[in-house]
Order: sequence, then structure tokens, then C-alpha cells
Amino acid sequence: MGRKDKNKLDDMYDKEYEELSYEEFQQALEAEPRKNPKEKKKKQKQRWGIRIVAVVIAVALVFQTSAVLFDTFRLDAIEFLKTSYKLSQDEDVQEWKESVVTIEGEGKYLRSQGTGFFIQENGLVLTNHHVIENQDSIGVSAENGEVYEAELIKSDEEKDLALLDVEGDGFNSLSLRKNTSNENNHIYVIGNPLSFTKIANEGKVLNTEETGGDELGISAPIYKGNSGSPIITEEGEVTGVVYAKRTLSDSDRGSIGLAVSIEDVHTFLDDFEE
Repeated sequence: MGRKDKNKLDDMYDKEYEELSYEEFQQALEAEPRKNPKEKKKKQKQRWGIRIVAVVIAVALVFQTSAVLFDTFRLDAIEFLKTSYKLSQDEDVQEWKESVVTIEGEGKYLRSQGTGFFIQENGLVLTNHHVIENQDSIGVSAENGEVYEAELIKSDEEKDLALLDVEGDGFNSLSLRKNTSNENNHIYVIGNPLSFTKIANEGKVLNTEETGGDELGISAPIYKGNSGSPIITEEGEVTGVVYAKRTLSDSDRGSIGLAVSIEDVHTFLDDFEE
């Protein structure tokens, strides 16, 4: 701004107030906004606070993403992807996959994701209780790519089983074996571990000495997201439902999968039918 322009503005300012009385002039000056040093410092502190929070959130996201990538692409995960690809060439495994679904829950404080499978063509889905626990809404992603809103029919926390119902008919379903498969029998597990979908793996049924307890144990690798996966025999029948894995400190195996036995599944479903 040139000196002449500045003088012109000063003259305009003087003319604006020259006709005011002294009291009116004082009121006009007091009404003009003034910069408060304390308020200015407060705003600066608020801006710095927002920047610090943004940096903390960014760092947390980086660590979280790194953890997911590490968990997803570690060597054993890559190995089970190779195994899944090989098994998926089998026509029976391809057919069984059509019965396996992804369970997604939406709760007030958390979200959940796991596995389930159709046990009837009319839309009955079996999964774990802890997969849908405290979820306000439950979605089921089926083989056709559609996501269905599921209704919780029954849930048993002790057996860790839940029965869902989705609208529709003609879904591919899996048959349930009457009794648990014998130890050392070859089995398959199909589920949604580590954010992947319909991953097939294989192993065998373990004896009680190998499991270190009375639970149904399997040697197939189990990861986060496998909860609710069906354990399928070579005859195509479900012999158990995966719910967790156990780390073995005194074994070369490392960890084993744990499952709800098919006997407990039948007891759960019998109570529902009654």
C-alpha cells in the first residue's frame, strides 16, 4: 500500500468519527474487535494439541497396519495359502467351499468377523457364540456374493455355538456326522483366517495325549478368523466346529486347533428343535 493510499484511508477514518460526540466515539472504539493476547496463545495451544493428536493417530495406524501385514505375510501364512490353492483344485473341496460363509458382526463398541457354514438349504447357519457375541447386527456373506442380514436363533456360551437364520432357500449345506471322527483320521478345515476367505487346509484328528485335554484337537493350522470353521472328513461330513487354538510349549508342533465336537453340536441343535 502506498503512502497516498494510507493517507486516504486515515482521512476516511477521521470523517467516519468526526461527527460523533466524545461518549459515542468511546463506545465506537470499545465496540471494535481487539486481539486478546491470551486468547491468541490459547488458540495456538489448541492448534498444537490437534497436531499432536493427529501425529499420534497416524503413528498408531502405521503400527497397526504393520502388524496386520506382518501377521498376514509371515512365512507360515504364505505356506497355508499354497496349501489352500493346491487343495482347492479338488472338486469336493470346491463344493464344500460353497457352504462356508463369512460372519460379520456390528456392535456398539466393537466389530467381529469369523466363519460359519450352512447346515440346511433353508438358510440355517452354524458358527461360534463368541463370533456374534454382543453384536447388534449380523451379516452373512454367502457364495453368491450377496450379504444377508442374519437373525440369531439360539446361542450357547458354554458350548460356544450359535445358530443363525438368513432369508432364502437352496443354499449349499454340509452334512453333520453322527459321531466324532476317529483319531488320526484325515480332515479338512475351510474358513476365513487373517482377512482371507474360504481358505482350505488339512490335518488329522489328534488324540487326548496330543491335545493335553479332552477337547477335540486337530493338527490343521488355525488362525484368527477361523472361528466357526467346519472340520470336514474325507466323506464330506462335519465332525466338529473350530473355536480356538492352543499353544503347546512342550511340543514340536507349536500349536493345535481346538473344536466343538459333533456330539455337542447335535445336543445344541436337539435343544433348539425341542
